[in-house]
Amino acid sequence: MLGRIALRIATIEALKGKTLVGDNVLDSQIGAIDIAADDTLRTDQEKPFISVYVDGSRIEDRIDLRSLHKSGPTELTIEIGISAAMTETDPDTGVSTVIGIGIPATDPGLEFFLDCVGREITIALSDPNDPWAEIWRTLSSSALKVERKRTSDAASGTRIAAHQLVITLDLLPDPVFGAPIVTTSIWATFMARMAAVEHPYLQKIGDLIGDPADVIEAHTIRRRFGLTLDEARALAVGQEP
Repeated sequence: MLGRIALRIATIEALKGKTLVGDNVLDSQIGAIDIAADDTLRTDQEKPFISVYVDGSRIEDRIDLRSLHKSGPTELTIEIGISAAMTETDPDTGVSTVIGIGIPATDPGLEFFLDCVGREITIALSDPNDPWAEIWRTLSSSALKVERKRTSDAASGTRIAAHQLVITLDLLPDPVFGAPIVTTSIWATFMARMAAVEHPYLQKIGDLIGDPADVIEAHTIRRRFGLTLDEARALAVGQEP
């Protein structure tokens, strides 16, 4: 679904360089923090990170016939992770700190780091001057639920700590394939921003939106509501060219 793709891209771009993890904002790397067979936590990352991914969504009572372009309540997960291995030790003092950040590599220090990044995330996504944050906010009509979760582990021999911010958003519907995109819509804004930064997904997303010049208008109407040919003909919108 394009709404999920756009939400993930906007989140990642709005967070890059805006928190203590710098540009180490990962796209859908769910295994960045993983659970091993012995139930211990593990990570393949070498420095503190944020991982952004989109979980489940469900629509139960707002479906128009067989319309499949609606998004509904959608869970956006932002995971922050750090481990005690991501540290450097001052040869003179013997004090260990998180690499490049200077926070003590103690349990309270790691927790402090995670809470700081969590705060920076909310600041970044609320930034009125960041075009990506503006897109992030415009992609949904409201936040339905916000959950903050914490997990940690030292049983593996390396202390690992992680926080999760799970935001359930009422995500806007996808554009109907081949339907004209209004110049003032969020999709026009999103595509313009993608073009401005030369995002590698731009061409494929354009293909998935579709060019109205290549799509029969009656077919666009049928796609919008999931009409069968007989239903469309009964509504006088199913005539073939």
